This record gives sequence, C-alpha cells and structure tokens, in this order.
Amino acid sequence: MRPDRQVMFHASSMTGLRNPMVLLVACAVLLAAGAARADVCVEVDTAHDTLSPQDRASARILLEQTLTKDGAGKVSDTNCTETWTMADVKLGNTIDATLTGPKGNRTATATSLDELPALYDQMVRSLLTGTPMSSAAGAELTRDNVTVKQAAPLRVAADSLWYANLGYSAIAGAGYQGGPGFGLGWRYELDSWGIDASLGLAYSPPTNTDSSNGAVSGSWLRLQGLYFLNPTANASPYVGGGISWGGVAVSNSSHSYSKTGLQGEVTLGYELLRASTIRLFVQLGATLPFYAATADNFDDATGKTTTSSTYAPTFLLSLGMAFGGQGRTVNVHLL
Repeated sequence: MRPDRQVMFHASSMTGLRNPMVLLVACAVLLAAGAARADVCVEVDTAHDTLSPQDRASARILLEQTLTKDGAGKVSDTNCTETWTMADVKLGNTIDATLTGPKGNRTATATSLDELPALYDQMVRSLLTGTPMSSAAGAELTRDNVTVKQAAPLRVAADSLWYANLGYSAIAGAGYQGGPGFGLGWRYELDSWGIDASLGLAYSPPTNTDSSNGAVSGSWLRLQGLYFLNPTANASPYVGGGISWGGVAVSNSSHSYSKTGLQGEVTLGYELLRASTIRLFVQLGATLPFYAATADNFDDATGKTTTSSTYAPTFLLSLGMAFGGQGRTVNVHLL
C-alpha cells in the first residue's frame, strides 16, 4: 500500500470516530444537567401536619411517587434543586392538604386518606402548569384523579310544593267579563329562584237570560320562572314570567270569538310561611295571548261570511295554598 493512501485512510478513520464521540459527550452532558435540574426534595411541615407518624410517612411516599410520575423531577435526599413542602390537617375523616412548591402553593380537601393520591396528583399538575385548582374540569383533572366530592358535589336542597289557588278573574275582549278562576300547580323553589308548572281556568258566566254573552279562558300547560325579592325571609314578594299553551272563547250579543295558541304569562305575588312546609300566597296573574280571537259573521243580506277579531287577555287575582317539603339533594357528576 502506498504511504499517501495509508495516511489518508487513518485520517478518514479518525474523522469518522470524532463525530460520534462528540455526540455522545454532548448527550452525557445534557443528561447530567437534566438530572441535576430534576433532583427534588420533599419535606413535611410538622408544625402544621396532624397525621399520625405512620400515615405521614405513607403520605410522603405517595407525594414522592406523584412528583416522579408527573415529571416534576427525581426525588432525592441530597443535592436538591427544588423543595416541595407538604402538610395534611385531619379533622374527622376530612383532610385539608396543602402543598408548596417552587411556583406557589395549593390547598384542597380530601374526604378520606384513600383520596390523597388523587389530590396530590391534582395539586402537582396544577403547580407544574401554573393553572389554579378548579372545581370544574380543569387542566389538573384527569379521568384517574377525580375525588368523590368532585364526582358528586353537594347541591342546595330545594322545596317541592304542590298548590291550588282560587280567586276572581276578568276576561277582556268584547267587553270585560268577570267570574271565578282557579289553578293547580307544582313549584320547585330555591331561596331566590323557583320553577312553576301549572294549569289555570277562568270562567265568566252569562249575565243575561238568553246566554248571549260569557267567556272562558284557560292555560292548559303553563311554565314560569319565579324570582323572590327577599329570598331568606319567611315572607317575600316575587315576580314571575313564562309561557303557556291555552285558549279563549268570548261572546257578546252579536259575535262569538275563540282561538287557541301560545300565550305569555306574567305574575306578581307575595308568599308567606316560607320557613315551613305549608305556604300561603297572594298573586295577580296575567295571561297575554300571542294571538287574537276570531269570529265568523254571516251576512244574510249579502250571503257572505266575514271574519272579525278581538284581543282577549285574562287577569286573575287569587289566594293560594301550597303543601310540600324539602326535596332530596341532587348530585351532579363532572365526569
């Protein structure tokens, strides 16, 4: 072999080896630096932690495992670059857990010791991402770390009431005509808000012997929302509004009008005995049709039929009584 070729061979061989060596050294340096940055320590705030020594040691191990799993770093007892401090305060079965890390602190509540792993996972994720703890589906929540309280949060109990009301009604259209009116319904009340589902009927009997006038109107399916102006008091005024499906028929000496359709509902009232399971209320309700009642009129002279219309709202001033009690607490699942 010629000397110049031999030299070239050795030179190319050294060049081929140099690049892999450089890459390996660079990777080793990066891994060492990453390892140095990733060493974290866990401390227990013994001045505030109230768990037993055995539970405290178990909780610390669980937090260390969570830090490693969630990518906070490798747990070490020496050469720490970050320190995470934990404190768990137990009262009965409830545990208030506080975790302090380099980016702040988080506090959350577990209903038992069994929920601490899920709670630690949420707090660590929240601190690592910088997002606040959330009762809704936040960034720190996964399908594996939802607690019992989050899965089935308590809701305020509402009052479920059945009622009947009776009073005096006035039906417009072809002149005002008055008579009795009544309603049957169901209410579901919180402190400030309520739902009212009911039906109502107003009747004005004929006022002459030949029965040429009279009126009747009804709301066959009525749904309203109620708002109580003094929600925590034993007595409160309230306002309401909604829609219904119903009809009206009114007549006078010359025409008979009738129509069915969608109607608006407006209510003003005052409810008593709200702290008990029996309620009394006085209310003024107005049924405002979204239609006009029509009448077909036959003209004997011309032999033609014409149509006329009239608007016929209904007003009812009534006294009502409701019976019921506190409903069951509703659980709503997040996931």
